[in-house]
Amino acid sequence: MPRTKGSKNKVVLSVDERIAAVTAEIESLQEQVKEKKAELKQLKAEKEEEDQKRLLAAVAASGKSIDEVIALIRAEGAEKAEGTEENE
Repeated sequence: MPRTKGSKNKVVLSVDERIAAVTAEIESLQEQVKEKKAELKQLKAEKEEEDQKRLLAAVAASGKSIDEVIALIRAEGAEKAEGTEENE
């Protein structure tokens, strides 16, 4: 005798039950988003710290003082700014 495809075993949820299930799922997903945002914030902070360490190591390896490096950076920034003004 042929069987139907599980139609006898299906649980039929009311609209209110489906709304509650979807609402619960949304709340769960929102909590996951909060957790991922916190994780991303922490990772960005770690990256910034690593970048700062690399920068300090590069300054130390250069043999220049911090003031010399700052002066070089400012001079380079000023040159770029002048080049931009000339193109306008």
